[in-house]
Amino acid sequence: MANIAERIQRVIEEMTGNEALLEMLETDAATEMLEWGKSLATSVVTRTADMDDIVADLDLLPRLKAVRQTIRSVGNWAAGKYVDPADRLQLRDKLMKHFETIWGTDAKLPSAGQLESVLNEVDDKNNSPLTLIVKLKSLLQEAI
Repeated sequence: MANIAERIQRVIEEMTGNEALLEMLETDAATEMLEWGKSLATSVVTRTADMDDIVADLDLLPRLKAVRQTIRSVGNWAAGKYVDPADRLQLRDKLMKHFETIWGTDAKLPSAGQLESVLNEVDDKNNSPLTLIVKLKSLLQEAI
């Protein structure tokens, strides 16, 4: 069995080395997203503590991909790239699938309506990208 700390370190180094994940955001919002992404990745990796390396890698591959895709999509949303309501509906559905991949189908996730409500807050110009990210993160933390 691998050292879980080594797995976590490897995943975090990979995530922090991928600047394209957050290049669309200003520093404060990008930092918040990166910390959230690292937290999600750590949670996912921690669940593989009792697995050998091969089984863990197979389990982690789709979950970590979903974490990266979530980070990129949320970053683009917070930066204002989902202006069209129809695009936000597609984003909502995509994020719901990513959340199920990350936490499992049995996880208590927010409803599609709750997620859509937060995603629509991008229309309120008083919400900065950082504020939007914190609101979405809070919604998920309340549910899970």
